[in-house]
Amino acid sequence: MSTAAATADAVPAPKKGKKLLIVILAALLVLTIGGGAGVYLIIARKNADTSHSEAKKPVEKKGPSVFAPLEPFTVNLADPSRDHYLQIGLTFEVSGTDIGDAIKSQMPLLRSRVLLILTSKSSEELATPQGKGKLAAELVALARAALAGAAAPGALNEDRGVIDVHFASFIIQ
Repeated sequence: MSTAAATADAVPAPKKGKKLLIVILAALLVLTIGGGAGVYLIIARKNADTSHSEAKKPVEKKGPSVFAPLEPFTVNLADPSRDHYLQIGLTFEVSGTDIGDAIKSQMPLLRSRVLLILTSKSSEELATPQGKGKLAAELVALARAALAGAAAPGALNEDRGVIDVHFASFIIQ
């Protein structure tokens, strides 16, 4: 017998039962940690969904909406390479007749500011739904600011002032 074989016989081999027990315990530990993390994430997601739904509750209107239409606009768009025109009809949705009357009293100022915004846009910006949505948000903010400057009570308050803007027509040529 050689010396290498004699040393191999002298050192006892580890038992397979201990290795198997260590592997099983490690697997149980990993599964327990993973399960706990999964339960935590599910609970955290439900709490986040609940807080978002509470934050996005629609504003309850006190009364029926009033609509204040503007005369249609036809403007040149800010396209550097080619002439494009926009023909647009706007109607502001407001929370009451007093706000509707305030819009009508500020109509020259409002029309002037709307023209400035429209002529600064390009046809590419307005061709997408996102561009139209951005324009609508700008127009609502513009109307709220015009009413706030006119000292209309509650003009900047969403449930008391300008609620939204609607496009009656939207044609780019």
